[in-house]
Amino acid sequence: MEVYYSKSAKDALREMTCKLIEVMRAESDNIPFNLALSGGNTARQLFALWQEEYRLLIDWNRIRFYWVDERCVSPEHEDSNFKQAYENLFGPLGIPQTRIYRIRGEEDPSKEANRYSELIDQQLPKKNDLPHFDAIILGIGTDGHTASIFSSCHFLLNDIQIYAVSKHPDTGQLRITLTGPVILNDTPLLIPVIGEDKRKILERLLEARTATEDFPAACIVYRAASAFVFTDITI
Repeated sequence: MEVYYSKSAKDALREMTCKLIEVMRAESDNIPFNLALSGGNTARQLFALWQEEYRLLIDWNRIRFYWVDERCVSPEHEDSNFKQAYENLFGPLGIPQTRIYRIRGEEDPSKEANRYSELIDQQLPKKNDLPHFDAIILGIGTDGHTASIFSSCHFLLNDIQIYAVSKHPDTGQLRITLTGPVILNDTPLLIPVIGEDKRKILERLLEARTATEDFPAACIVYRAASAFVFTDITI
């Protein structure tokens, strides 16, 4: 794990975007760049930054957009990660629907997890006999979850499915999430940890220093081939 400290949230997200551009430049221009997005408040800030400052600095035509996870709601619902990305990124940049592969949160969760798993399996190149993303943007919750893998469903860290159904331990909301083996399939993980409310979980992450399944974020970060944390928090 590499940690990059910045003086502000925007600077941290700029640093992360520079890393994404670096990863893109290391890949061939002749093939699509498969990027998995996350949602949440930090994602909203990131998307706003991209459309304001990186409209002409990123080759958006190369990117195929997928999701790390999605809440089981309609795409018009305020909780929808797709809605957030569409309003703050895809719409303003004019990204065509043909390069956006959303998780259908309004469908039956188990069936949709299977459908999206099959889609990913068919469209992404393989590495270690598993689908391989070119980059994954991951968030970390104040409770230590990442993707939609919570301590209460840590078995998803090792699940054989590509995507599976999880449940938020407090609200009971169902979600569809990418599972550990594909997240950890030699893909660069770009992890923004932004805002004072994330201080305790960042400190806990830095103190962990090892993979622990009851702390999903630490399990992912310390098992990853390359994980880059970008933060505006001074430790």
